[in-house]
Amino acid sequence: MLAKGIAVIGSTTIDNIVQGDRSWFKIGGATTYAGITYSRHGIKTLAVTNIAKRDPEIIKKLRKEKIKVCSGQTEATTRFINYLDNDNRRQKIKQRAAPISCAQIRNALEGLNLVHLGPLHPSDIDIQAIKSLNKGDLYVILDAQGFVRSVENELVYPAVSTGLTDALRISNLVKASIQEYKAIIGFYQIDLSGLMRRFKINEFIVTSGEKGGFVKTIFEETVQYQASKAKKADSVKSIKDSTGAGDIFLAAYVISRILKRQMIANASQYAAKLVARHIEGNYIEPKTLALRDRIE
Repeated sequence: MLAKGIAVIGSTTIDNIVQGDRSWFKIGGATTYAGITYSRHGIKTLAVTNIAKRDPEIIKKLRKEKIKVCSGQTEATTRFINYLDNDNRRQKIKQRAAPISCAQIRNALEGLNLVHLGPLHPSDIDIQAIKSLNKGDLYVILDAQGFVRSVENELVYPAVSTGLTDALRISNLVKASIQEYKAIIGFYQIDLSGLMRRFKINEFIVTSGEKGGFVKTIFEETVQYQASKAKKADSVKSIKDSTGAGDIFLAAYVISRILKRQMIANASQYAAKLVARHIEGNYIEPKTLALRDRIE
């Protein structure tokens, strides 16, 4: 496939990362991690998102990475608190941006042929906007994450949203973590092959952190892949932060597999290596993402 450009759709976030006695702020969301990955591979990239006017630093950082920002009106920028404990993560959503609208997506997609849906919660993207997409001339990539969680009193819980059905219906390629995958299979009471046939999904990626993962095709082929191990940090003060790893993996896989027509094994290993570099702090460097400390 020749890439005319890609629109990454979802919240761009202010992330407060808390690990042990350390806390810092940075930009996040699929628009950031996947967006930067696409852009650094020479692909015309748009971030379709909602960022409050009082947060121009976020837009400036995306534009510095040659990402065009298509932001709508919103009173707030989505804010997460991520509590990290090795590979375990607890999350709170302190505030949410306005849902991304049909009009935003329609205007952004003109001339593009790739869409990467990266919602962070079920109402991140207006469901009518998702329904408006079709598999005709568009290749739709879905990170299922936002549709397998709910938010109650700011806390994020695992739960499959009814909006997932509409999202799967228009998607060509889907990614889910192992926990999300199990929740999806349980929700639909169907095996993965049946799910893919039902929704006409070409490829389904299941990631499992340091355990690797697998890719299944609609033709019943299953390809396992191994995770690439990040090098040990030189300093004991270095922090292992895997935030955004799934977004980078999916974007790198799409670049290698869909755009460069690599075999699944090669594409998944390329994506895994890029993730390892990121966790080392050698891909999207911490200073690229860092935001000034905020008290709000």
